[in-house]
Amino acid sequence: MEKIPESLEQKIAFLPEDPGVYLWKDKEGNIIYVGKAQVLKHRIRSYLTGSHDIKTEALVKHIADLDYIITNSAHEAFLLEATLIKLHKPKYNINLKDDKRYPFVRITLNEPFPRAFVTRDLVKDGSRYFGPYTESRYLRSTMRNLEWILPLRTCSRIIPADEIKYKRACINYQLGKCSAPCIGKISVKEYAKIVKRALAFFSGKYQEVADEIRAEMLAYSEDMRFEEAAKARDRLLAIDRVQKRQTVVYTDDRSADILGIYIEESVGVCVVLRMQSGAIVNSESYLMSNVEGSSEEKVLATFLQLYYSVRDELPSEIMLPLEPEGFEELNQWLEGRLTLPQRGERSRLLAMAKGNAFHLVEEKKLAHMRRAHRTIQPIQELKEKLNLPKLPRKMVCMDISTIQGTDTVSSAVFFENGKPRKKCYRHFIIRSIDGQDDYASLQETLTRFLDEVKKDEAMLPDLFVIDGGKGQLAACMEVLKSSEYPDIPIISIAKRVEEVFVPDQSESIILARSSTSLRLLINIRDEAHRFAISFHRARRSKRTLVSQLEDIPGIGKQTKFLLLKELGSVDKIAEASLKELMEIKGIGKKTATRIREYFDNIEDQSDLS
Repeated sequence: MEKIPESLEQKIAFLPEDPGVYLWKDKEGNIIYVGKAQVLKHRIRSYLTGSHDIKTEALVKHIADLDYIITNSAHEAFLLEATLIKLHKPKYNINLKDDKRYPFVRITLNEPFPRAFVTRDLVKDGSRYFGPYTESRYLRSTMRNLEWILPLRTCSRIIPADEIKYKRACINYQLGKCSAPCIGKISVKEYAKIVKRALAFFSGKYQEVADEIRAEMLAYSEDMRFEEAAKARDRLLAIDRVQKRQTVVYTDDRSADILGIYIEESVGVCVVLRMQSGAIVNSESYLMSNVEGSSEEKVLATFLQLYYSVRDELPSEIMLPLEPEGFEELNQWLEGRLTLPQRGERSRLLAMAKGNAFHLVEEKKLAHMRRAHRTIQPIQELKEKLNLPKLPRKMVCMDISTIQGTDTVSSAVFFENGKPRKKCYRHFIIRSIDGQDDYASLQETLTRFLDEVKKDEAMLPDLFVIDGGKGQLAACMEVLKSSEYPDIPIISIAKRVEEVFVPDQSESIILARSSTSLRLLINIRDEAHRFAISFHRARRSKRTLVSQLEDIPGIGKQTKFLLLKELGSVDKIAEASLKELMEIKGIGKKTATRIREYFDNIEDQSDLS
């Protein structure tokens, strides 16, 4: 690495021999890596000696500063590392790629009448959380079923245990989706039974909930309370619908997470199949970032650390496809729940999880290819239709903007692979002509853009596009042939029927209205027009702004600058009093009086008229 800054050398010289977490920073002070260590002194110094893998070498090159936090134990360091990675998302740490927080179901057990709702915020207030759910469709379906099976309230009303505060319930009560504790329709004790069932429901103990509801249904029938019995029957049917959508693997009551991992180049995915009561109830997938050059063992270890640090409850078993880095430490943290099945039904479940991860990586790659195809297709079509020598990946389109020959400006916009590349946009004030002459204006624009190309060869296009017809094309051809780049293809596109003209061909080319190549040409032509118009308006606005000030005798450029800097507009200058004008640094009484008299005369003339 480069020479270590003196401040960093001093920190490294006095490193403690305690467990903790270290944070490497770059020269801007950004945290670029978070790590844990049993002995901070040894771990941190290891970065600055010996050889490293490619990823660590890249990290070491950018190290400029260091912070560390001493913890009471290696276990505390382990937990703190996961928290800091999630908080800072350092550049060189493996991380969950989506920075969004996945939703959880929250049941507010800290209230007399708990609520059930979806949230992305985990608040440690005694509530129970179930999730996360990466599939929002599955979560919506689960919540819809819960409303009919277990009518918990979802409102934000504050309902005390011993007082009826409200006179009317909301529409959910009328629909049968809430038991209306707000108007005293249910006691705390009876409501607690529903909450208990909800907790069992989200824990996957559907059969337990179904058995209780079935017993209630039979009791209602015996008492001839047929309406309540029918409601209980409908709840049983809803539970049955939930169970039918699940793959039953075991007939016992076990819960487990089955993990799969697949990495290819820079794309990595971890999948969690969640099994509850012997049935797979959910599949979660997580895209991982910064996995290139990292082993599956390291990525899996990081995923376990990040994923289970936010889980309220752990399954009875966590099945892994391979042994992660720091297996013993992870297993101790997860209370001995990690297993490495090698044969039988459990190994087939791991194969299923890996198959899901592989499929998601392939899907990700195919999506990227489809996006690339959408970009490249119009370019390929343009090459074929216009018989161009090569793919026009880099295209420049030029346009002119003027009003009756005044303030003539031009634009040159740059598209690469069908997308705007705005840092290569250029606009020009036309200086070589007086009055309106589109041909000469385009010639000056092309000449000046080619001068820009000489400064930066990356701006050399594969195709020039001119907004106009045969005349504009011929004028630009003259410039191109006499330049250092006579072989660059050039075409023009006319607005009337969107016809394309090419050199040495009398007939225009008509591209199909539905073709992607024509849409690309129209896009770049319209972008050039927009860019030219915007620049022209800005020029005209600026000229109008200062023109009035130029009519005031004795007002020069410096005075105009001071006035506009302080007051911002001609209107504000016209409204300013003599005293306000004199308060501007650099404006004396004589000049202020002259300005005030000028605008007073204008007001008098407008009153007379």
